[in-house]
Amino acid sequence: MAKDDKEKIIDVGSEEFIDSEEWKENLLKQGKWLRLLWMIGFSFIYYLSMTVLWIIVLIQFLFVLLTDKRSSNVAKVSLGFRNYMIQILDYINYHSSEKPFPFSDFPSSEEAE
Repeated sequence: MAKDDKEKIIDVGSEEFIDSEEWKENLLKQGKWLRLLWMIGFSFIYYLSMTVLWIIVLIQFLFVLLTDKRSSNVAKVSLGFRNYMIQILDYINYHSSEKPFPFSDFPSSEEAE
């Protein structure tokens, strides 16, 4: 073996391996699996909410088409609904640990800061 080859050999005996008991314990934690079920459920709700979103869009479009201005009431509903969809996305993407409505308050229709 050349001197360069000896320098390339890595001593694997000094590497730290994942403790299999810790790995099993982390894998079997019930809370993580329950969260997965909640995430699947809220993903389904998010999918269904796309239909409601399109209904809101259509109503607002018809209002603009007929009156040449948007409805402030429909705008408030759409803003609250948008914030609810963001709440769902935050939960399923681990940006928040708080479950969305109906397990928490429905988000307000005020602009998020």
